[in-house]
Amino acid sequence: MIHMLNTTDISKLSEAVFETFNLLFVSAIISIPIGLVIGITLALYEKKIFTKNRYLIYILSSLVSIIRSIPFVLLMVIIIPFSFNIFGTSIGFIPSIIALSIIGIATVSRLVEQAVIDINPQIYDLTRSLAATKFQLFKDFIFVEARSSLILAFTSSLVSLLAYSSVVYIIGGGGLGYTAIQIGYYSPVGNSLMWASTIIMIFIVQVIQILGNIFSNYLNKKKRGH
Repeated sequence: MIHMLNTTDISKLSEAVFETFNLLFVSAIISIPIGLVIGITLALYEKKIFTKNRYLIYILSSLVSIIRSIPFVLLMVIIIPFSFNIFGTSIGFIPSIIALSIIGIATVSRLVEQAVIDINPQIYDLTRSLAATKFQLFKDFIFVEARSSLILAFTSSLVSLLAYSSVVYIIGGGGLGYTAIQIGYYSPVGNSLMWASTIIMIFIVQVIQILGNIFSNYLNKKKRGH
């Protein structure tokens, strides 16, 4: 399909790829660290490692569940007034990043929570017997035991963010979704552009998934080697 594109289409496609990577990078930078902290906190509370702030944990868990229950298109619409009141804009990059980051945090939180919960329960008993601090618990036990699962969780989160980024064109976010649908599908001469955008999205997803699997398998073998 690429050879059927003219110079203008290739320029639009290149710009869309840049916009997509920009959306993915910024939203991942925001959502992965925050989601990691929330996910670990929820998991350790469930494992009764954290026993304080019960109401705060309940609120966090409920918010994560509610956000994941809202269709992403509706979430973007809900974000518009907030973005306008705080940042003075209701369309474009900023509201798109806000929406992607919110759904990203919720997604990462749940995947990280599950990865940490799945750790061998004896690890938690060991940390209690050694009177390990919360930092030592994470650094010396959780990180070592769950790191391969965490990489897979981050990989799945990135794939999800990429999928969500394909619809932020609705609020002016641009990206490959815009070239595939607005310029490609709705244009009588945009069929090639639509297919090219779709193929690029598939390629990006496969690269993310393959790299995530390779890194996860490497860490898993390294853990077993020790």
